[in-house]
Amino acid sequence: MARKMIRVLLVEDEEINRVVARAALKAAGGGDVVDEAENGEVAVQRVRDAAAPYDLVLMDKQMPVMDGHEATRRIRGMGVTTPIVAVSSDGLPADVDAFITAGADDFTSKPLSKEKLGVILAKFRLA
Repeated sequence: MARKMIRVLLVEDEEINRVVARAALKAAGGGDVVDEAENGEVAVQRVRDAAAPYDLVLMDKQMPVMDGHEATRRIRGMGVTTPIVAVSSDGLPADVDAFITAGADDFTSKPLSKEKLGVILAKFRLA
């Protein structure tokens, strides 16, 4: 049986972090289709306008226009159940709790790596 193509929305304002995340996703086996959004507002639009649901959303915390907390709340407000994993260099318990309260399913710290993404993909049965 062929492996399902995995569609990921990568929400990150820093280009270098998007490059690292794309490479790590590919290495972990989860980067078949990676759409990008440079801020939360664009992420909400991409989720709303997607022809098919994403399998995973990787959501940065601090971005211009709309931050990751608000974008996560809005995506959940649309009834979307796609796993959202918060990604931030701020790993303090209060930061993690704020993302989970906003509707994120999990949290991982930057920088993203093949190993971290492998765990995430396995957790959500995408690997």
